[in-house]
Amino acid sequence: MRQLKIIVVDDNATFREGISFYLEEVLNYQVIERFTNGLDFLDTKHIDLADIVLMDIEMPKMNGIIATQKILFHHPHLKVIAVTNYRNKAYLKELILAGFKGCVLKDHIYNDGTGLRCCS
Repeated sequence: MRQLKIIVVDDNATFREGISFYLEEVLNYQVIERFTNGLDFLDTKHIDLADIVLMDIEMPKMNGIIATQKILFHHPHLKVIAVTNYRNKAYLKELILAGFKGCVLKDHIYNDGTGLRCCS
């Protein structure tokens, strides 16, 4: 069985490393790259290898919404999941319009040990 390949984009080093560890060691996925902001992410040479991108929304240099819009322009097949603490429904509409395939609330990621839970 082929491993799911994931790129993690989040400016919080503790969260970025924690979710990477969880994805690799608990769920047996492969984190192929990690970035601290959307601008650095756009320079990746491995985008075609990724199955999923987990994208934080609020980051320095370039936020996740703009980075997602830009990457989907050139790679519309890519599945980008928002990783955020924002719960406002109007905000979720903005994520959908930007092209995100789903949203994971940061405080729900490790809740029950069954893996990532998405909301949309």
